[in-house]
Amino acid sequence: MTASGGLYPSLGRYFENMTELAHAGCMHRDTVRKCLDGEKDFTRAQKKAISANIAMKLLNSPSYDYKELEDANKAWSGKFDEIYRKKEET
Repeated sequence: MTASGGLYPSLGRYFENMTELAHAGCMHRDTVRKCLDGEKDFTRAQKKAISANIAMKLLNSPSYDYKELEDANKAWSGKFDEIYRKKEET
């Protein structure tokens, strides 16, 4: 997902396109676009599904950064926006 990450640019590391992200979060591509653009928020269930999908992608890769796996676990536990959402500029 290059240059389409909106408020969640770091998700582009784990998903090749919005369709793949939509499948991970069990939602429609239009919903993903609205969430990435800030028009709508991901639901708690969508955040948990996306985080779990990221964790499984990491565990299925030949090698992974343990910190990324730890971040996916934190995101699944309720810190999704803190981990993956773009930080506000001050």
